[in-house]
Amino acid sequence: METQKMWAMIIGIVLILVGLLGFFMSSPLLGLFGVNLAHNLVHLVTGGLFLWAGLAKSDMAMPANKWLGVIYIVVGIIGFFGVLGFLQVAGGNDPDNYLHLVIGVVSALVGWMAK
Repeated sequence: METQKMWAMIIGIVLILVGLLGFFMSSPLLGLFGVNLAHNLVHLVTGGLFLWAGLAKSDMAMPANKWLGVIYIVVGIIGFFGVLGFLQVAGGNDPDNYLHLVIGVVSALVGWMAK
């Protein structure tokens, strides 16, 4: 299986699982990550998009990795400035902001660099 599809499926499954866990575990999730209903729904939607792209017969994984990666990078950066408080991705939730940056950078690199 090609790297693009594999990454999209893996990160999609992880984000879906995190989104589901957020409904059943108290915040901060795993003792580190602040979550709420909106944040859980975003994880479910983006995880679903990644997974759909990874499973699609057409080559949807590359653009999904690129652009969802860019979105996660932006969310990670603006989270440090307190702009996304409604998603609990603001001030004091730095572990989540760093995690979004890592997901974004890895996804974008896979999208633009992997064959």
